[in-house]
Amino acid sequence: MPASIRWRFAFTLGANLFRALLGFLTGMLLARWLGPKTYGNMAFLLGTFLATRQLLDLGSSSAFFTFLSQRTRSRRFVGAFFAWLAVQFLVPLLIIGILFPSRWIETIWHGEERWLVLLAFAAAFMQNSVWPVVQQAGESQRRTVWVQGIGVAVGSVHFVAVVLLMYFRVLGLYAIFIAIALEYLAAAIVAQRRFSYAVVGEAEAEEGTGWKATLGMYWLYCFPLVLYSLIGFAYEFADRWLLQSYGGSVEQAYYAVGSQFAAIALIATTSILRIFWKEVAEAHAQKDHVRTGKLYKKVSRLLYLVGAVIAGFLVPWSEELLRLILGTAYAGGATTLAIMFVYPVHQSMGQIGGTMLLATERVSLQVGIGIVFMIVSMVATYFVLAPRSLAVPGLSLASEGLAIKMCVMQVLQVNVIAYCIARAWKWPFDWVYQPISLLGCLSLGWIVHATMTKLAGGLWPLPVLMAAGGLLYLILLAGFVYAMPWQTGLTRDELAHDVRSAREYGLRLIKL
Repeated sequence: MPASIRWRFAFTLGANLFRALLGFLTGMLLARWLGPKTYGNMAFLLGTFLATRQLLDLGSSSAFFTFLSQRTRSRRFVGAFFAWLAVQFLVPLLIIGILFPSRWIETIWHGEERWLVLLAFAAAFMQNSVWPVVQQAGESQRRTVWVQGIGVAVGSVHFVAVVLLMYFRVLGLYAIFIAIALEYLAAAIVAQRRFSYAVVGEAEAEEGTGWKATLGMYWLYCFPLVLYSLIGFAYEFADRWLLQSYGGSVEQAYYAVGSQFAAIALIATTSILRIFWKEVAEAHAQKDHVRTGKLYKKVSRLLYLVGAVIAGFLVPWSEELLRLILGTAYAGGATTLAIMFVYPVHQSMGQIGGTMLLATERVSLQVGIGIVFMIVSMVATYFVLAPRSLAVPGLSLASEGLAIKMCVMQVLQVNVIAYCIARAWKWPFDWVYQPISLLGCLSLGWIVHATMTKLAGGLWPLPVLMAAGGLLYLILLAGFVYAMPWQTGLTRDELAHDVRSAREYGLRLIKL
């Protein structure tokens, strides 16, 4: 029997929390040991190839997961997509390795060596293209536990690898990129061998579906995404390249550290996203629009609140956290970090809205909104980053400016998506919970920060101060949510029932 949504989400959340902790520790160790300059260069290289993924993928991975989620597919169907992944890997490798002149490499990647650029591409591709597809294949058959278990193993291996590289004094970008590429390639091979037969089923499940029909399915789904992917590549690449050009590797490091901290607030969203995609795609295929609406409302409200809760607590402690974890070398990025803590709040809402459109095959709507905002965002990126001395002057705000731009554009875009979803399904536009949840949590966070710093008088260590503040914050937060339970997408009775269930489950675990 397939695992329930709650169990799959609970396990995925636990696995992602553990993996996020490992990833965060690993990232902070790298940032501290490499220093802002080298760490910024690493973030720049990986960031440019994360952008390149959109150019290579052209929306095909979204189509693949949606088709797998709808019904069982044959071995041939899945094998064809992995052959397409191989093409995506080999063609850029040959172009960058052989065809690109050295001056192009130096211009695009700011003087980095060709071999280092190639290794960065291999690492980014294995981590952000191959492994997510394997995760999707497993989640399409509700194999959440197995897939997430391997993900935790990869995070553990990478943490150990980084520590060993540092111990033997060979920690550098070459070694880091090789380790990432090998770790995710091995994980993909192990995972695919374990569930391949269960995932793809037998060819009879696709009776009457030939190569032409399969290509036709992808064409219809991906055609609107081609232009979107091209502009998406330019948008993401421009952010990283302009920041490196006008701000330098140190500002790139500040932004990268802010993104790594901010990813904490996205743990709940990343935990449920593929589960949500699977359930919505299946409900849509069965024309169960009532279930689709309930899933969307509850998930979007709850995840927004989770992001607001995390951001509300962490924003006031931004400078203290940087000094404690990374030292004074990164203290200049405190404002960037504070802004980046807010960014994932609406990002979670945007990911749920985008997934809703993709899972219900309303690709054109997602594409149209995305293209408009990405074009506007690229122009905004130039103006917040460009020096004032240029012919077309900018604001020269470096990483802080990029963080502000990301937050403002995100708020606008996700609300346009939410409005379009409401119109498409004839639901009321649901927005009031956003300012109430975010401003409420931020207010509680600053109250707690001011109270604790005044009581401690500089005598308590920061971890003790934050732990005591976290307890006070949770108490205030419980009252805030109880007073307005609709922020969670639940009634007060439903919320009380879930709390009791969680408490009983926790007590059972303690007894075991």
